[in-house]
This record gives sequence, C-alpha cells and structure tokens, in this order.
Amino acid sequence: MNKKDLQLLELMAQNCRIPNTTIAQAMKTSKDTIAYRIKNLENDDWIKQYVLFIDARRLGFTRYHILMKFDANIKNKKELFTKIASHKYVMWINSFIGRFDLQVIVDATDGFHLNQIREELFELCNHNIKEYIILTHLSDLEFTQLNPIINSGIEFEKKLDHSFSSMLTTKRFPVGPGFEAYRPNPLEVEILKLLADDPKISLVAMATKLKVSRITVKERIKILISKKIILSFAGIPNLYKMGFVTYYLLVRLNQNTPLDAMKKPFHKLRNIFYAGRMLGDYDMILYLNARNPQELDESIEQFKSEIGSYIMHYDLLVQDKVLYWRQYTNGIYQSLKKI
Repeated sequence: MNKKDLQLLELMAQNCRIPNTTIAQAMKTSKDTIAYRIKNLENDDWIKQYVLFIDARRLGFTRYHILMKFDANIKNKKELFTKIASHKYVMWINSFIGRFDLQVIVDATDGFHLNQIREELFELCNHNIKEYIILTHLSDLEFTQLNPIINSGIEFEKKLDHSFSSMLTTKRFPVGPGFEAYRPNPLEVEILKLLADDPKISLVAMATKLKVSRITVKERIKILISKKIILSFAGIPNLYKMGFVTYYLLVRLNQNTPLDAMKKPFHKLRNIFYAGRMLGDYDMILYLNARNPQELDESIEQFKSEIGSYIMHYDLLVQDKVLYWRQYTNGIYQSLKKI
C-alpha cells in the first residue's frame, strides 16, 4: 500500500459514490488511473465490500445484538453461519474468540417480533446454544470508517451529484438518541433496495430498473438523506490486511452515568470506529482496532482514564471474521412493501 492507495481508501470509506473525476482532481491524477487503482484495491481485497448505511429506527425497527455461545459438539460452523445469514431480518454476523462464539445483529419491530426471530435463529442452530445475551441498541456514540492509518485529511470537492456528498456527513455518522419515524413511499422502498444491493449503482441504472426519470430517483434519494434514513455510502477497508485486529469492549456502567461522560472518550480515542449505547447486560459496546497488545492496552487505558469512575466491569472479545453485512435487510424491505 502506498500513499495514493491509502488516500483512495480514505475517500472511498467516506463515500464510495464519489465520481472518479472528482477523486482524480483531489489526487491530481487522471480518472482512468483512479478507475484502475480502485479495481486493483477490489481485486486484492483491500476493499472488503460496499455498504449502504441506514438508520433502521426511522423505518420502525429496533436493532438488537444477540451474542451466542454454542455447545462444544458443533462441527460444521460454516454451514451453520450460512443458515443464520439466510434469515431475512439478520443484518450482521461476526465470529468471536472469547466468551461468545458469534454475534448476530437483527432488526425487529418490537419485543414480540424479536422473540420470534430469536426462536427462528435457535431453530436454525438446532438449539445448540449454551449461553446467549441480547443487547438493545439505543443510539450511537461514534461511527466512522476512518481508521487513523487511512485518515490523511485529503480534501475533495463536495457536490450534489450522484454521490450526494454535499448532503452526507462523510467522516462520522453516529445516530443520536432522538429520531422521527418516516414512512417511505413505494418508490423509496425500491430505491433503498437497489442501493443496498449495490451502493455504487448509477442514477441512470436505477431509473431504468424502476421505470422513472433520473431526476425523480435523485430527488427521492435527497429526501431519504434529508430524513436521515440514508447515513452513508461507504467502501469498507480491509484493516486486517494492514495488520489490525478488531476487539469488542463490552462495558457495564453505573446507572447514573450521564450521556456526556459516555461521549467524552471519543474526542481523543481515534482507533474506535463504532461505539453504541445498549440496554441489557451491558450499557456500551465498542469496536476498536489495534495492531499489537500494547496498542490495545493503551486504548483501553485511555478509555478508562476518561470514564473509569463510571465503569462497573467490562469484557473483551476478539473478532474472528465478519461473515455477513447488509444494513437494509430483505426483512425490512418486505415489511415496508406490505405497508
């Protein structure tokens, strides 16, 4: 990886729809060179995938993190993970090294729906669950795809073109505790599905598939962004190839911990790419990257120095692999189509 590749990863992490011509201007090269470099990054697995990020709460869904420990007699875990990924309300799966074997994140309309999903997932696992906990997502404290190693501060011209970069918060996009529900119309429901299938799809291609004008598609996406349904279009960098390991810090806090105290560590900690407020056995969950035990220890100690007086206890898990990721699930899509 050279400097140009890192800059390109940074721009794609902020918004994968930025036109090659805009990137070329920012990096002072040709658009053909940019297209060539992006294809190489994809082929060499430096870009893991492209993701449409949404706030599912505004569509009437709550996000739940289910952490599972399996019985020791399970042999073919890969087949099991494939079955779980097939569930229409599952939006994320990752395996762990530590107390739990798997995290499955699902979107449900309410507690009854969550219980139904949980039972269906356990059925897919043949009920080989030794232990599990469920955390309810309340809001985000931090959300960014910019690890310090790819955060060089390169600037690009933000425009209201098909990237919508002038409307989107490109470097950070956490969702706060407050939100307003929004009911998308049938066209917006289909637009979200197309963007979830391919976050880089052109406006012309969407217009052709939906049999409407390009301008109509653009206006609908602008509405979805203004209503904060769409948060980002991101190219996910493969930090594992750069030598990083992802760790999960599960934190239990005192009941009187103020929100400002929870936010405080993220003004200084730069290698935490996600932190969420939770309801359940833990009050916070943090995803952080580190290249060695010393770097991990420094991050945890800095976190504790900022909020340590409120911490009751915490657990540390090591991420093994991200097995599935789709923010706008088929379950949400099918549910919205019925409304």
